[in-house]
Amino acid sequence: NPGTLQTTAFVLRKEPDAETRADNEGTYFRLVHEPDSEAKRLAFEQALPDGSRKYRVAQRRFDAIPGSPWVHWIPGNLRRLFEALPALGDVGQPVVGLQTSDNFRFLRCWWEVSRERIGYDYRDREKAQDSGKRWFPYMKGGGYRKWYGNQNYVVNWAGDGAEIKNWVVFRYSYLKGNWEWVVKNVDYYFREGVTYSYLTSASFSARYSPGGFVFDVAGSSLFPDDMPLVLSVMNASFAAYALKLINPTVNFQAGDLARLPVPTISGDDLQNLTRQAIALAEADEQQDEITFDFIAPPRWETGLDDLAAAQSRLAALEAQIDDKVYRLYGISDADRAAIEA
Repeated sequence: NPGTLQTTAFVLRKEPDAETRADNEGTYFRLVHEPDSEAKRLAFEQALPDGSRKYRVAQRRFDAIPGSPWVHWIPGNLRRLFEALPALGDVGQPVVGLQTSDNFRFLRCWWEVSRERIGYDYRDREKAQDSGKRWFPYMKGGGYRKWYGNQNYVVNWAGDGAEIKNWVVFRYSYLKGNWEWVVKNVDYYFREGVTYSYLTSASFSARYSPGGFVFDVAGSSLFPDDMPLVLSVMNASFAAYALKLINPTVNFQAGDLARLPVPTISGDDLQNLTRQAIALAEADEQQDEITFDFIAPPRWETGLDDLAAAQSRLAALEAQIDDKVYRLYGISDADRAAIEA
């Protein structure tokens, strides 16, 4: 099966001294884009004399990226970003949320429940509990979508989740009553923040969570002080590139995201652009019948034209956000070209 084996390594000498070993340079050839073993062989033989596709990296340089992924091909300037900037976990630790342990019992689509029984716009657990409502908006990950959306579910969180907690204690008797091992991070429920999908086969995407939501494991969330900065960084093309360095699989976990480097400064321009992107994505949600925010479908005569115009405006905003995020990182045009290639 050509292409299945992506990495081979040859160790010619074992160095017992840790400092010497860390300074030793390895020689690497990047051939993963060749379609089969014969093409890899030819590319390798060509690379030997002319130096193309060849990288020399000291062992200690891999430690720049948390977890020491074996990414020998990235430019040194990009590697240094991981050393110089704080990690996302330092400015807004990603946290996982509720695992109901029985979604069929405890979850509904919002349109399956009477609106009078849904507790909208409660911004903390105490007020939600005092409301007497049974169902509350639930952020459950979902597919690829940036800026805003994937708000389709409600969860039975009556009495501060009493039924779910009791079910968890009953189902997992070995927890000895410690429901918080499954119903996690309850103090963050209903807060304003940023959410993202736990599992994605497309590019990474994050969305504004306006508050009033319980969130689950598949819709992991974080709660930074500077929400627009963090959201714009998470949706920028550099974040998609950096996350693939940290974890090359399709399954982004909270620990992976926590290692993403984040600029220390923002700016009014970026804040405004991010809020415009959120507003456009929210307006799109208002035309979708299965969402909380539904108002009306697109107009029959001009709906497609309006949709195309809105998508064009959002694409232009995203390009501007990308430019500003690259500048915040101090990434050169050459390094940006390498990323986008």
